[in-house]
Amino acid sequence: MVSPHSNESDLVFSALVLAAVASAPCTLRPQLQLAPAVSHVRVVRASSSFTASASLTLSVRTIKKAAATSDAGLRVHVAGYYTIARSLAQVSSLRAIGSSQTQARARLGKAVAALVRDANTEYARQVRIYDNVTENGRTQGQGPSYGFPGGPNASVYCIQ
Repeated sequence: MVSPHSNESDLVFSALVLAAVASAPCTLRPQLQLAPAVSHVRVVRASSSFTASASLTLSVRTIKKAAATSDAGLRVHVAGYYTIARSLAQVSSLRAIGSSQTQARARLGKAVAALVRDANTEYARQVRIYDNVTENGRTQGQGPSYGFPGGPNASVYCIQ
């Protein structure tokens, strides 16, 4: 005889497994970050204040590589993440003014941090749109219609 609770516990177990799979990070996506490299830092006294200036170069850093795959469509989709990140990696000139050298440098540091934060936020926003437009690679051919990379459709993809 089957217990009336066995179906209920099977459903609960299935729901837990599905929730775990859906919340697990997808290994088919790379984890990228725009990282700063600050150079040419100068602090100059100007009448009653100090001006700190620097060049900031954003580069693409791979935190975690995507899992290797033989699916050509997925490889193109993964390359799209790098294309998006590289489009945001740029060289910028920053300036900050302070009443002392220390204050000017501190403000310059805050400006660098804000620019890096904003660039990474924009990368995350564009990736969400890219994944939605291409359905995580299943409709990769739609990418160019929205300004994203295109290519063959993936038969292997992330469900999230």
